[in-house]
Amino acid sequence: MKLTVHNIAGAIPSGAASEHFETLAKSPTVQIERIISAGHTTPEGEWFDQTRDEWVMIAHGAARMAVEGESGELELNVGDWVLIPAGCRHRVTWTTPDTQTIWLAVHLS
Repeated sequence: MKLTVHNIAGAIPSGAASEHFETLAKSPTVQIERIISAGHTTPEGEWFDQTRDEWVMIAHGAARMAVEGESGELELNVGDWVLIPAGCRHRVTWTTPDTQTIWLAVHLS
């Protein structure tokens, strides 16, 4: 079997009007994706409310997230990660505008 090496920061699209989501690997119980943000946020009044647990880590850049029912925001910098339980409503309130923020997201069943 020949393995192929990839890079989490490779082939980044530039100038996208919206966030870029790319599935890197998938099985019946796990999905791993790369999310590229560049100043993108969740639109006002909208919340992510997922049916699966999601583990996210910042590989490049920085972000802030709000969690429904909690005061303040979570600040995420390179290497920071958080486990978001299924049903936990959250939104991205800020990502670095001058460089891409690269998220590594693992969705668990």
